[in-house]
Amino acid sequence: MMRVPLRAFVGMAMSLGLPLSAQSRPVVAIFAHPDDERVIGPLLSRLAREGRETHLVIATDGSKGVTDFARIPAGPELAATRTKEANCAATRLGVRQLHLVGLSDGGLASFDALGKLRSSLAAIIDSLRPAVVITFGPEGGTGHPDHRLVGDVVTQIVQGDTRYANLDLVYASLPTERLRTAPKAQPTVSGMTEALLTLRVPFEERDLVAGREEFACHKSQYTPAQMDAVNKYLAHAWNGTVWLRPWNGTLHDPAIFKR
Repeated sequence: MMRVPLRAFVGMAMSLGLPLSAQSRPVVAIFAHPDDERVIGPLLSRLAREGRETHLVIATDGSKGVTDFARIPAGPELAATRTKEANCAATRLGVRQLHLVGLSDGGLASFDALGKLRSSLAAIIDSLRPAVVITFGPEGGTGHPDHRLVGDVVTQIVQGDTRYANLDLVYASLPTERLRTAPKAQPTVSGMTEALLTLRVPFEERDLVAGREEFACHKSQYTPAQMDAVNKYLAHAWNGTVWLRPWNGTLHDPAIFKR
């Protein structure tokens, strides 16, 4: 019996117009800034080590993320530093490819920027044909305007075209109930009520470690003490599970993240 490599099978199926199994298609995470991926770091680690193709998309260049301790001014130097940090994080999580859109940090709220964001993200989604896209929900994690706008634009893309009818869009969040009792940290997160976070994906200790190691790549944004506080905050909120919400409450493939 001839064995057909997965990529070859996917290519043949696409050329013939055949439906692809959700398990053979990639998972794409789309966020606003380098370091936003921390909210699902353990999930990306688990998927990669189980052989699933994952992609990480970062919309902005991070050039406005100035911190006193890093002493890197806003602009090209900081953008270059954050690009290196994003590559470090993606490598640690086993991401197949990091996609950097490169829009201005903090500058998405204009017709021009939103148009560029939409066209760029739609092109990436079209090229990858993912089974799942993960992004921010309406609360935008920390509430940053860029977070909310990225989530909004991804949602618009998926909801506005029948070509994406078999794509599962899920929002990454944390349960409000657990955040109320989490250790103090900055930044804090605006979560979703636990009842809405119906897609719950468990991870192992090694994935938690990988998430901490990828977060450690973002040295321009956090001191070691700040990272330690955020790691404790996230670990308490996760409680061994990455929490997600399908945008419409259902999934095409309920077993999408199961082994």
